[in-house]
Amino acid sequence: MSAPITLISLVVAMIAFRFMPHPENVAPIGAFALMGGLFLNRRWALAVPLLALVLSDLVLNSQMGYSALHAPRLLDYGAFLIIGMAGLAIRNQGWKLQFGGAVAVPLFFYAVSNFGVWLTGLGLSGQPYAKSFAGLVECYVAGLPFLRGTMLGDWGFMVLFAGVMALAAAGSHAGRSAVTFRN
Repeated sequence: MSAPITLISLVVAMIAFRFMPHPENVAPIGAFALMGGLFLNRRWALAVPLLALVLSDLVLNSQMGYSALHAPRLLDYGAFLIIGMAGLAIRNQGWKLQFGGAVAVPLFFYAVSNFGVWLTGLGLSGQPYAKSFAGLVECYVAGLPFLRGTMLGDWGFMVLFAGVMALAAAGSHAGRSAVTFRN
């Protein structure tokens, strides 16, 4: 399979997963942002995960009654770009740093996305969060149930993606044709 077809397949798979029934906040986006930085060609490492997120958000936001590009999501997009850039930065730094990056992804996204909710969103009561330290704490506490799904999704999909990449590398070392993702 050629690299462009494989990349398109990854985007389609990520988008499809977001539309399939799944546990709350269990999604491949954070995992793919980091793994894209670790494994994909530098030219595609940031663009491919973000493309999958934006394309699926266009439809999901419309289904939820938001504008196609929901402004509060821009902070989330920024978080995913930073995660991808972190992947690029640690791609040659050894497994310990890469493992630490993997552990940090859902925690970083939780911190950034809940800060965005506090700035722009509504609390569980349907009212905006107070723009105070107490309101920020309330927002982070309200987001804790979502953190579990984010951790499960990010870490599970990271293991899956790393396994696929290891199999592809093993296939290329065995003399079979495999896709080259990195440069």
